[in-house]
Amino acid sequence: MVGLVAVISTIHGHIIPPENIHPVAEVYQRTNFVLNLNPVGWDQVQSDVDALTDYWNAIAAESAAAFHKQVNEIICAATAEPNEKKGVEPLPRSAAAEQVFQHLTRAVSDLCLYHIESASRMIDDREAALKELREAEGIWNAFSLTIKSTDPEAHNRLGRGWLKMANALGSTGLLGVGALPPDRDAFQQEAGIIIDYIETNFREDFSPMRHGSLAPWPSKSPTFNTHAKLPHKLPPGHNINKQIPRPRQILGMAARGVDESETPLIALGDMAFDSAYIYGEPMRSLEMSCNTCHNKSITNPNFTIPGLSSRPGGMDVSSNFFAPHSNNGIFDPLDIPDLRGIRFTAPYGRNGRFGSLREFVRNVIVNEFNGDEPDPMLLDGIIAYMNEFEFLSNPYLRKDGTLNENASKSARRGEQIFNTQFTQMGNMSCATCHIPSANFIDHKRHDIGTVNGYEEYSMDRTMDTPTLLSSKFTPPYFHDGSQPTLGAVVRWFDNYYQLGLEERQLEDLTAYVETVGDGIESYEDTVYYLDAEMEEFSFFLSAYEFLAGKNKPKLMGTTFETIALEIRNHKWELQDLSVMPVMDKMAEIMDAAYTASQAGDQAEIRQKVAEYRAMYNQNLDVLK
Repeated sequence: MVGLVAVISTIHGHIIPPENIHPVAEVYQRTNFVLNLNPVGWDQVQSDVDALTDYWNAIAAESAAAFHKQVNEIICAATAEPNEKKGVEPLPRSAAAEQVFQHLTRAVSDLCLYHIESASRMIDDREAALKELREAEGIWNAFSLTIKSTDPEAHNRLGRGWLKMANALGSTGLLGVGALPPDRDAFQQEAGIIIDYIETNFREDFSPMRHGSLAPWPSKSPTFNTHAKLPHKLPPGHNINKQIPRPRQILGMAARGVDESETPLIALGDMAFDSAYIYGEPMRSLEMSCNTCHNKSITNPNFTIPGLSSRPGGMDVSSNFFAPHSNNGIFDPLDIPDLRGIRFTAPYGRNGRFGSLREFVRNVIVNEFNGDEPDPMLLDGIIAYMNEFEFLSNPYLRKDGTLNENASKSARRGEQIFNTQFTQMGNMSCATCHIPSANFIDHKRHDIGTVNGYEEYSMDRTMDTPTLLSSKFTPPYFHDGSQPTLGAVVRWFDNYYQLGLEERQLEDLTAYVETVGDGIESYEDTVYYLDAEMEEFSFFLSAYEFLAGKNKPKLMGTTFETIALEIRNHKWELQDLSVMPVMDKMAEIMDAAYTASQAGDQAEIRQKVAEYRAMYNQNLDVLK
């Protein structure tokens, strides 16, 4: 495994590294994102405000303290518990978010201005001045994305200004030769332009909501484009990278020797599962798909988006970021579920709100991620593909779900506890809900004490019973991902229901649950996946004739653009980068096929599909 870890560290394909930005800019961009959410993640905002205050405190303690006090008062007002008797009414979310963002924008402006002015004062000490200038420019990046999108003329002009300021600090030359003295006048001239832009747009009269959402709109600039739209962007601290090594996916038809290229409906569903284009914005721009969260149909324990995730491995799918029309105004992040064996695990959704898989998938596309109404055939394909997801083979279980002779003694003792009826649980056992002979589920919903109701005695606390099969490899646990391990789950039940289990019994019950959740070859034994990915893209394309015969030009177009995008994302995984022009050409062929599908040119589509297939077959040995 050590060797494998060493290899992983050298791989960069389809892995997005964390942004390397100034801590002030990071705080600002993340808070900007979170303040636009409904509901606002005030805990995240508070954490970032504290971090900004710490940075500012080293520069101007009095100003930092005033800023922290003002923002804290707003957060307290926004999060106050309503009390009619005491006349306490929380400050409305939108008003609180706007006020916090105003204070934050002014604070970041002040910090940027401070470092510019410090660089100006230190201009005779080039190294010290340059350090201050770099600090200022790093903080300026808090605003630069919005300025680039809405005021590109100023963005370019100011970008040149930062460069000219650095040049105006002079040069030490090489070995004392060619040294240039600082040019104070040139520095002051460029600094004045940037300072004026900041003070005009982001200081006292700054209005963050003038254009519909909270952002550092430079609306006082004469070159500001009032019709410009900001690009979709996730906040600093997010991680949507899939885990490496990746979990082993088992498709039932493939495990039985069937070639996916001969199953066009399944191939269509496989493509859709990997496609950002079945969704609306911002999923498309962010290039996120089903596979982003459900890596190879399993889970993605790394997945996190500040403001939408309470912990890695989960997300609030009913927020206003991905689908404003379906926002419920409640921060209710859910743990990403494992989709293995999904055809056996109805009902669907953590609270079991959907009886059919088809209904659930349609809701994900339309109401969770803002997609258009899907073509019925697309839904057919996705369901056909998902119905092939299998549980891991478990060498410790009999057909009826009981442990066999391969299980440890500890696990077998735990099995007895699992089947024991406890008076503290209403004479129910763990096996009452997790029925061993029925894939360890009962297809029902129960209130086990993990959900807070909307008020005392409310009846809205039930959650779907999850299967225990293959669960050893899908932490964290519970609907909200609040339990990090299966052992933690066991101890939670013991504490909550006061079962009084002894330490050895807890260990035995944990051993049992882990044994039930075990499986053969849970992860793939390589970190090189490009050949498998390229084969999968050829499977996607195998649905072409089927779609052409059914006169589905839109689905053909989705297939082509999905393959092109996936090739471009995965080309960096090549072990021999000299082969990259081949992959670039294959992506271009799919681009051309997509263009032809938009124009209805069937002859051109056929030619491009044939060209792609020929190029793939000719390069099988090097596409890895």
